[in-house]
Amino acid sequence: MQSHSKLERFKVSKEELTKLGEKFNSEALSLVKNLYNTSYWILLNKKSTKKIIKQTFFEAIENCNVTKASANWQSWIFRIWMREILDFYSKKEDDTQTIFDFIDYAELDSKDIISIINSSKIESSISEDELIKSLEKLPSVLRIPMIMKEINSFNYEKIAELIDVPVGVIATRIYRARKLLFLSFNMSFFYEDEKRKWKQRESTKLIFALRKCTLIVDDELTQEQKLAFFESTKNNSRYENELLIQETMKKLLKNCSSNDSSIARLKSKIERKAGKKFNQH
Repeated sequence: MQSHSKLERFKVSKEELTKLGEKFNSEALSLVKNLYNTSYWILLNKKSTKKIIKQTFFEAIENCNVTKASANWQSWIFRIWMREILDFYSKKEDDTQTIFDFIDYAELDSKDIISIINSSKIESSISEDELIKSLEKLPSVLRIPMIMKEINSFNYEKIAELIDVPVGVIATRIYRARKLLFLSFNMSFFYEDEKRKWKQRESTKLIFALRKCTLIVDDELTQEQKLAFFESTKNNSRYENELLIQETMKKLLKNCSSNDSSIARLKSKIERKAGKKFNQH
């Protein structure tokens, strides 16, 4: 049985509920579409996307008593949503301990890169189905932060906070996600085969330099840091090619969206749930 003080802590007056409802309408409802799009390109499945968005907003509404009228709906919803996404994949994949260094060492020259871009129609007419098939080849541990960055424009610090890992780890994962996505368009590259035959090289420090390509593309470095990077990699075609891969994949994902007509219906369900909770109807 809960103590009297604990019950009092979660007790919300009608006035507080009204304020919570007003803040929900102004701060939370506008998140539905973007979170739906982000979830869809992470999960690549409309049914699972609808389920997670519904669970996220319903839980936020039901448990708003915890935060009372001081609630930051955006932060509250993002935390619940991230937990739902990570829980979903914890039951399906176990790639958190995989050594992904083989992605770093997959080196392509400029001719190879241009050939892959042209043959796969990456920059012209790739279909949504083709893109989904390529994204499905990425392990969720890499795909999640990349999609959070590209579709919802979360910065690295926010992604790191939600996933609960250091910012440097997020930079590494986004670099590898884009690189692996690009490699998936190369018909001679097979992810599972490469992962299985990988033998760790002498040094794993290569990633610390390579992930700066991602930080530059995402404008996460200061001007001074950018200049230092370009000075240290001057006349090194490897880094020019890595930057091209990162930029190409960023452009590919830039305009991804879901035109699912069910978003409006889902939003209506959430509004009805909120109305009942906050006595607005």
